[in-house]
Amino acid sequence: MGYEGHLMREPGDTKADLVERSMGLLLTAPRRRSAATSCRGAARARGNTNTWITELQAGSYCLMDTEYVPHAPEFESALFVNATVISLTPGRWGVLDAGLKALGMDHGDPKVLDVGDCWFVSDEHITFGLTEGSTVAVGDRVRVVPSHVDPTFSQHERLHLVDDDEVLEVWDVDLRGW
Repeated sequence: MGYEGHLMREPGDTKADLVERSMGLLLTAPRRRSAATSCRGAARARGNTNTWITELQAGSYCLMDTEYVPHAPEFESALFVNATVISLTPGRWGVLDAGLKALGMDHGDPKVLDVGDCWFVSDEHITFGLTEGSTVAVGDRVRVVPSHVDPTFSQHERLHLVDDDEVLEVWDVDLRGW
């Protein structure tokens, strides 16, 4: 299997050629060694979130995070951490009960939806500036888009599949040691 994730941020008009050249190099080397390594067969898998190869190895694009949205604007965020407003200075700023221990943060800041902008993230809290006209109150639930889907998943034991406010299913997540 080849992986061309290093090309994810390339502009669309040059990406296809770069990916094909990269994958050609990556995928011919294993073919030459296949007899010695017992890697037999013609199947070749490749792909990452935003390089659009024939067999897609599904990545963050199906859920999206703040890192990928600018590179694949045709997709929308589908993974959120629900956090509770635990402190509020009306018209200025608020604090949520989710932080580094709930979110993968190696790609930048998460996005606080609808009520404000992330100012900073500590171990267990997000401090955010309120957008003008926001009517959020202490106790309200706020959706947060993680900056990196994969490590965010690894921080949680369950994933709730929802449609609007209705929980459709609950899936167990067991990524301990990931």
